Amino acid sequence: MKFLILSLSIMLSISVNSQVWIEDSNCNSKSSDMVNEAINYMTNIEPLVALGLAKAAIMVDKKCECAKLVIAAISSPNPNWGTRKNKLEKINQDKLSAEENGWYELLVSTTTEDQDWDSTYEKVLENFPDSPLFNWFGTSRQDWSTYSKYADRFPNFAAGAYNMLAYANAYGEVGEGPDFDAAYALLEKLETLHDGPNSYDSRAEIAAMDGDYQTALSNQLKAVDYASFASPYWEKAPTYWRSLNKDDVSAGLIEAQKKMQNAILERDLDEFKNYVSDDMPLVSGDSNLGDFYTFNESNLEEETAFTWNSFDMRDFETHFSSDMKTVVLTFYTSGSYTFTESQKEVAYSTRASSVWIATDDGWICTHTNWAPYKSGVGIPN
Repeated sequence: MKFLILSLSIMLSISVNSQVWIEDSNCNSKSSDMVNEAINYMTNIEPLVALGLAKAAIMVDKKCECAKLVIAAISSPNPNWGTRKNKLEKINQDKLSAEENGWYELLVSTTTEDQDWDSTYEKVLENFPDSPLFNWFGTSRQDWSTYSKYADRFPNFAAGAYNMLAYANAYGEVGEGPDFDAAYALLEKLETLHDGPNSYDSRAEIAAMDGDYQTALSNQLKAVDYASFASPYWEKAPTYWRSLNKDDVSAGLIEAQKKMQNAILERDLDEFKNYVSDDMPLVSGDSNLGDFYTFNESNLEEETAFTWNSFDMRDFETHFSSDMKTVVLTFYTSGSYTFTESQKEVAYSTRASSVWIATDDGWICTHTNWAPYKSGVGIPN
């Protein structure tokens, strides 16, 4: 619903000069404008806005079968769970124009086992050689030059091509290596043709590739701002924030590890619960090298045959996953404990690691592993 509301607001701003991807349509003038704008969003990798516009087109013109083509096009062709085939079957092919029917045949070819896309595409392109939409389907990341050629031939429809070329320059797939200035210049050309969130998402991703996480975060939040509730662009924003504040995140996790371990030693259940989750139990391997097990509140209540005298943690290192959502902490511990019955004191020395995962409720620990360090001793069996 949120995307439909956004699309309706966009619909009001569609001008008569909007890009016309389908010249020959059986939709009325208003719904045709909306469908062409939907295709514009589709080719700019903003399918949810395209979906809203297509549904809005059907609301104002129930005979607009081309809008149903847009909806089918952004659906999955996967036969096991996708709905493209089902949506195509509900389209009245007799009410499609020749150009719309060409798109219909292309989409059908993606849902069969005949693997006849190439032959179907060749036939459709032969019938409509000047179609910006059908020529767009001939671009591919396997050959970045297809986007340059497309932009040269269809400059008014080239926003999506400029987006892909921006990535090509950032990746160093064209020229002599990564060229971030060229990438940003291409995104500026994109934005003269199309106003949408994906250009900001691209700016953010390219800035992150360049190590500029401040620019990445700023632009990602601009993408989120287009429709903030449940935005598909929100996922990367915390990644960029953590990258920008990596030292603080590391320090916070190290402190959390210390506090969690102290809560275990002090048998402080309330504090311990701050660092674990029922959804992802804490799996632990103790330094006595016994079996792995799930550590929970019942373990805090178990009586032990020894008492800790000291327990020190040092030399922490943090190892982040590329998406900054998972962190492996490595560290070393030393101290001593005394057996209750014999009063024998044992020097304790281990190396350890823990796995922390970012959740909506903060960082939680899902795994710890302890082992005697070199000639050191862990806890007793």
